[in-house]
Amino acid sequence: MDRINEEQNPFRMFLLGPFALVDAAGRSVTPKSKKAQALLAMLALSARGSRTRIWLRDKLWSDRSDDQAAASLRQALLDIHKSLGPARDLLIADKNTVWLDMDRLVLDTDLVARRERSADQVTDELLEGIDIRDPEFEDWLTLERQNWYRRLDEGRVHDVFEPRQQPSREIAKHSALLPLTGAPEMPKPGKPVEAAGRDPSSRPPGGDGQWVMLLHSPILVGAGEGGQIAAARFQNLIAKAVTDGLSIGVTDLSFTLPDIEASKQQISLPICLQLRLTFDGTMVLIELVMKHLINNRIHWLGSQAINRAQFERGEFGTAAALISQAVDQLAYFQETQANDSRLSQDGLLIDAVNAIFRLSRDDLDKAERRLEEQIQYQPRSSTFAWLSFIRTFQVGQRFNALDAHLIEEAEAYARKALELDPQNSVSLALVGHVHSFLFCEYDYAANLFEKSIRLNPALPLSWDLYAMLHCYAGQPDKAVAMARWVQELGVYSPHKYYFDTTKCIAAALAGNHAQSIAAGEEALRARPNFNSLLRYLASSHAHSGDIGGARHYLQRLDAVEGGFSINAFRGSGYPLLNTGGGQILIDGLLKAGARLR
Repeated sequence: MDRINEEQNPFRMFLLGPFALVDAAGRSVTPKSKKAQALLAMLALSARGSRTRIWLRDKLWSDRSDDQAAASLRQALLDIHKSLGPARDLLIADKNTVWLDMDRLVLDTDLVARRERSADQVTDELLEGIDIRDPEFEDWLTLERQNWYRRLDEGRVHDVFEPRQQPSREIAKHSALLPLTGAPEMPKPGKPVEAAGRDPSSRPPGGDGQWVMLLHSPILVGAGEGGQIAAARFQNLIAKAVTDGLSIGVTDLSFTLPDIEASKQQISLPICLQLRLTFDGTMVLIELVMKHLINNRIHWLGSQAINRAQFERGEFGTAAALISQAVDQLAYFQETQANDSRLSQDGLLIDAVNAIFRLSRDDLDKAERRLEEQIQYQPRSSTFAWLSFIRTFQVGQRFNALDAHLIEEAEAYARKALELDPQNSVSLALVGHVHSFLFCEYDYAANLFEKSIRLNPALPLSWDLYAMLHCYAGQPDKAVAMARWVQELGVYSPHKYYFDTTKCIAAALAGNHAQSIAAGEEALRARPNFNSLLRYLASSHAHSGDIGGARHYLQRLDAVEGGFSINAFRGSGYPLLNTGGGQILIDGLLKAGARLR
């Protein structure tokens, strides 16, 4: 075990117990301001000793305007520099990022971990007594404390990109890819679950507002008390998936008669969902049906049998795929209800999302127009999140130059999405991808993905984009495992090719080129000009010894991009190229005959 050379690292930071920072002579250089102390701790506990100014502002001054938060951050940095005196270069800041020189700093947490002490031997709490009174900071601190105790218990640094489980469970017995499912809040009797962030009073007159559908009360056969509770959780997860994914309101007619009449008047989508659960011995059969309200005709029926004990613990596992399929079926039904001469206002979002995943420049432009029209009609969290997400395609497919204006737009849309609804699982996933792909803020993005998955583990897009974060962070093996789970959830998704693409990328970065080729060529059938696929297929065929196939895909890539070169690719801002998997990708492209310039 290497011994830390404290002569080369003269500053010591104490994170266990009360925060303190001392220089080589043992003199305290701790800033007086609690937020300045918190800022230093957040930098020290980050993966690279750095954070963006935006991230720090959001965590320490989330209740202030952007201008006020920026001014407060500048003041905190001045306070730190003043306390450091001649050694102020320990903390460096530019217009975008703040970072610590970790080569000159020793953390007490590292010293404790190197001594391999267990959690019950460490009595001091991480950042004990630090009182910032900002909910975003408190959320961060809670996760960091969980991380710290796991680090001690496991004898290693806990991987910050691993999906976190609820700490009250015996997580060692369950797969990290089959998350424990919490219950979203129950809707009030007779009241539709509105899209979060919506003011009902702002609904356009004439009843042309948000589409609303009926969710019948579940039918239970053989369920005990535990089964009834789990059924309510599963039912609430359905409502959450529908409202977040489609911005369709949900109402329940299982209450008193006056509420039934009020709810009937608000139902605008002539379709309903009903859940049926049959408990038999150690198993439970889950059936979810979508049918027409007028003629009772069944449009879709899905079923899945899982272990009863697992279900009653709220571990829905592969049964969550039923919810994903139901959302896709509802999207298709709503899209077909649009009048050819005038697209329903609430159909704009679905039309835009479908256009995004067609990937062409024209389709992305069309999607942007649809989303902007939706904002004029009714601003919603997911609308802004999708607008931000579009920027990642424009950059990734090199439709637009990687300029500051494009990045600023992505950042502004992402911020607005979370302001309107910080609990929307779709928005959290999309914003997480923006921060991982465009800004390489992997730790912040991981928190967003984990929150999205806790709120809605039935959302394949969240798992898929989280898998890509693992690719960017140099963890392709974990990305491959997660991509397999995405394929379980999104097996019937209209955007399945996108999930196959992630599996292709993850497998290629992990060196499993046969698996990468199989997934990539499956995805290519749906999107033959998707340049991301063509890059990885060219590389994987070259690594597999099929130089002819590699050159074929490289030629197609060259045609799509109007000239491909390694240097241009490196200069595009594409993440992961500095990882081991990224080097595998580049090596394969060079073997295929890619030009350097």
